[in-house]
Formats: sequence, C-alpha cells, structure tokens
Amino acid sequence: MIPSLERPEPVQTERGARPSTWLFRGMVLLLFGILTAQLWRLQVVDGQLYTNRSVGNRLRQAVIPPQRGVIYDRNKTILASNAPIFAVSITPADVPTGRMQEIVIRVANELRVVPDDIQRVIDAHKVRKDYNPYTSIPVAYNVDREAVMRISEHSLDMPGVQVGIDSTRRYNEGTLIAHLIGYMGAISPDEVDQLQEQGYGPDDHIGAAGIEQAYEKDLRGQPGKRSYEVEATGQEVAELQRQDPQNGNNLVLSIDLDLQRDVMQILQQGLRNAPGGAAIVMDPRNGEILAMVSTPSFDANIIGDPSRDDELQQLLNDKDKTPMFPRAFAGQYPPGSVFKLVTGSAALQEGVANKDTVIDSKGVMYVDSDQYPGVRQPFNDNAPYGPQTFFQGVADSSNIYFFWLGGGYSEGNTTIFEGLGVDRLAKYARAYGYGSRTGLDISGEQDGIIPDPTWKEFHENQPWFKGDTYNMAIGQGDVLATPLQVANTTNAIANGGTVYQPHLARQELDAEGNVVRDFSADPPSRTVPVDPTNLATMRAAMEWSFEGPWLKWFKIPGLRVAGKTGTAEYQGPPDAHGSLPTHGWFTGFAPAENPEITVTVFVESGSGTNDASPIGMRIVRRYFHLPDISPDPPKLPPAPQTAPRPPQ
Repeated sequence: MIPSLERPEPVQTERGARPSTWLFRGMVLLLFGILTAQLWRLQVVDGQLYTNRSVGNRLRQAVIPPQRGVIYDRNKTILASNAPIFAVSITPADVPTGRMQEIVIRVANELRVVPDDIQRVIDAHKVRKDYNPYTSIPVAYNVDREAVMRISEHSLDMPGVQVGIDSTRRYNEGTLIAHLIGYMGAISPDEVDQLQEQGYGPDDHIGAAGIEQAYEKDLRGQPGKRSYEVEATGQEVAELQRQDPQNGNNLVLSIDLDLQRDVMQILQQGLRNAPGGAAIVMDPRNGEILAMVSTPSFDANIIGDPSRDDELQQLLNDKDKTPMFPRAFAGQYPPGSVFKLVTGSAALQEGVANKDTVIDSKGVMYVDSDQYPGVRQPFNDNAPYGPQTFFQGVADSSNIYFFWLGGGYSEGNTTIFEGLGVDRLAKYARAYGYGSRTGLDISGEQDGIIPDPTWKEFHENQPWFKGDTYNMAIGQGDVLATPLQVANTTNAIANGGTVYQPHLARQELDAEGNVVRDFSADPPSRTVPVDPTNLATMRAAMEWSFEGPWLKWFKIPGLRVAGKTGTAEYQGPPDAHGSLPTHGWFTGFAPAENPEITVTVFVESGSGTNDASPIGMRIVRRYFHLPDISPDPPKLPPAPQTAPRPPQ
C-alpha cells in the first residue's frame, strides 16, 4: 500500500507547565533561600563567634606562674624552695571527636595509673563554671622521667596531650619545721570565685597552713601571661606575645635551724614514754621565736604529692598521736604552777604581799565550803614546808602560799589574810596575755581560758566558789593555756614588763636581696601593769627557785638561770594511789641578770621536775654551748625539802 503524501495534522500540545515542575522549582528556590539565610547568619550574625572559635583553635593564651619566694632561717639556710617537676595535661578541644576515652586510657597506661583517676579529674573540670575546652586540664603532677619519655614518644598518637614543666615546693627539713612552715594545697571549690579575682587559676596551689599561708601574698608574686600558636593537634608552634611574671619575695624567719634541730632532739629524748610535747625558745627582747617544736610531727613534703597520698591518709587518720596538731600554740592545757608567776607578780603589785611576807604551810589547810555549809574542805600542799617568805614560796612552789595570795584565808568570820580575789587575779592574767591569742603570725592559735564568775555561770551554770579562786591561783580548775602563752608571760617578766607579739617572720627580701620589710622593727604590743621593781622581785624569786627542791638539781655553774616548774593535774583515769594524771611544765630565762632567751617546755602526761625541767635546762645548756647533762630524771629524796631563806 502506497502511503499517503498528505501532511498529518499536528498534535495540539500543552502550553502550561506541569504541577510537578513548579514544585521542583519551588523546592530549589526554598533551598537556595535557606542556604542564603544560613550564609548570612554565619557571616553576619554569628560571624564574630566563629571567628573567635577559629582563632581559639589556632591561638591560645596561658598564664605564666611566678616563682614562689624562698623561705630561709635567720642564718639564710634554705627551709622551703622550689623544685621543677613534670606535669601531664589534656586539652579537650584538641582531642578528636569520639577519642577522649581512648586518649584517657592511653595516658593512664603510660602513667601506670587507673583510667578512672584521670577521667574523674576531667569530669570535675567540665562541671565547673569556668570550664573552657581550650584550657588544658592537668591530670598528673610530679610525673617520673620514664613516663614522660613514653608519652613524648607517642605524642603524635595522643592528640591533646601535653607534657610540661611545673614547680613544686620542697621542704629541706620537712618533719622539723612542718608545724611552722606549713604546706601548699589545692584551691577548694568554695575559694575558686574569690581567688580568681586575685589572679589565681583553678588549678593553682596556695599556702594552706603556717608561714606558707600567712605570707601567701608576699611569697606568691604576680603571674605573667603569654599567647602562642598551635597546630591541629594542639602542639605549640610559636610564641606570639609574652608578659613575664613578677616573682614573689623571699622570707627570712627568726628560727635558728640548728637550734631547732637540737631542741627537737632534746625534747624527743626527754619525753621517753610521754605521748607528746612542745618546746619554745624565744628572745624576750623582741618577741622573736628562735625555736618552736611540737612532737609528734609530720613530713610537710607529703602534702601535695599525689605519689604519697597513702602516707597523707595515714596522717589524717592518726587520732591517737595527732602528728599534725601543733601543740606549741594550739594545745590548751592546765598550766599548773607556772601560772603562779601571774599570781605572785599580781600580789606584789596590789600590795597583797612583798618579798618578806611569811605564810605558814602545814601541808594542808581547811576552808569552810561555800557549797556545803558546815563542811571544811581540804586544800593540800606538796609538803609541810613551814613558814615561808615570798622567795621560798616560789622556790618551793608551795600551793598553800599561793592559795593565800590568790584567795586569802579566813577562820570563821575572821579574815587572817586578804588575797587578790578572782577579779584582780583574772585581770592580771589577761594583762599578761592568758585567755586570748598572742598574735602569732601564723594561724591555728587558741585562746585558752581564764575563768571568772560570769564565765562559770555561762559555761557551767554554777556560781563561783572560794575553792575556784584557790584552784585558779595555782593554775588549776578551769584555767587553760597554750605553751606559747606561758612563754610570752615569761618574756614579759624577763624583759621588765613588755609584751611583744611573738613572730616567726624576721625580714622580707626582694629578688635582689634588698630588705622590703623588717618585722623585728615592729613596735611592742603593750606593757603589763606591774611596776619594774615588783617584776625585779619576781625575777629574783625565780632565780631563787634553783635553791628549792624542784630545780636545785639543774644548777649550771657560772650561769645564772631563773625558772619555774609546774605539774598540772588534768581529768583522766587516776593511778593506783587515786591521783589524777599530770602534765609537766618548765619555763625560765637566762642569763638571769640580762636575759637573752626564754625557754618553755610542755610534756604531755609528764611532771615538771622529772620530765620538763631536764629538757628545759638541756636546751639552756645547748644555747650557751655548755656541757650537756643526762636526759634521765634526777633522783629526788622521798619528801621535798624547803628552800633556804635568801640572804637579806
């Protein structure tokens, strides 16, 4: 069949677009609109934010810690210095996404520690308000060299991990000076906000006790800063800007390290089986502390060293020996007969007694009881000394002599002897510094207690009795004192009445050795309200103590020494004879005619003559480079013999 040559009629086509085409076009336009809006937000709205993040990825800032000041003894022997250590840090922003757990495990393996220990440090930083992923987190201090080498060898496989040089405190005589120097500690979460305003970082260490804490601002200095560029793994490639830190000032203490070492040795030998004690050597002319030891003690290098955490835990758990407790200035104990120095000088000043006042001790006196009418209460002496003058009363440490001086004596309604009374006795005790802190330039001091009727009513809900005054006059009852308070009272008597504020800091030096501050030039605190003539009588009576039954065993030929012993009862289990346990005291000064030093010794669960006095007099001998004596107690006669009357 022949096809037709006629032109076929054209097919009519649609002129409008299909609906699907319009939908596609709309979607394209919408996507381009969203993309344009997002680009505008990224570049205009959030442009600065992402610019900062970009810079943060490349540019970093770091604080340069200042070199902490060195602490010396008075002879410029180093007590506390700085030592370089390795520290390992992790910067979260430099750890690739999803690899943090792997990095933590690898670092822990190289450090030979448990991964959870490192993870806890990181987690603790992440919940802090100041957390910044670009700030490195220290996860290990004082890292040994072998671990550092292992981490450095694999640094490319551990992005975000850095090894740096840090500084730690080293105490050359950690056990000998721990209670005085103190130690450094991490900043607690409660202190972070306040200390950041002062330029501290959350991972900084700060003085936490002793001299380190008291003179933190002087020792620390001012931190510097620097900016630097890093590569993708967080490793530094270039330092861009630097502001050097201002190092801290150095401190010279009043402590003589050689004397401190000898005093500690003498104290430990003299304690024998006693649980603890304290000894203080001071210069009464200016309040400088030449030696101050408390035992048991601890090694200050333990604190702040993670590798010695087990030792630190043992220290904190030792509730029996309490080695971290500074007995010399924080322990509060009944002072016993060393308190008679207050009673005696107050009686002289108030005209209650003079050096010729005679009081007869028959070994016991009976006093009508305020609490139980018709009952006569016994108050015992150490022995029936017979008639005694003031000098003999001090030398014998006669309780009855000082009962009379403090509380007087009556028979029926007849007053035989008018004593000071509680109010005047408390006034003089507080004037010497009992009942309040001495102002020592490190923290931890305690106030002690000087009771009076108001105090007893408030604390014990009881009235004041005559027996309370008698007990107070001999340093018993509710009277409590620190060894430092006893030492400072001895200073005031020795120097003629001036009360200095005890201090450990002697000078502050800048980096070139120039004196920035001279602490020895600080003015004295006050004077006691006792005339120089009465204080001279008190000093002479203390020197006469070496003629009495308690100190004559310790005379030093060619050296005049003045002293006072004390054996103070305290509440505890009585012995087989029903006697309460006692603490031992000695305090004194030398040379008696021109005092250079005072020595105060406290022996926990000891006695004055058997324990504290041998220690004190060995320290005096050591200071004046005289031959030593045995640390064993003297062989005392069965009953004490009264001191002879001094020549007129």
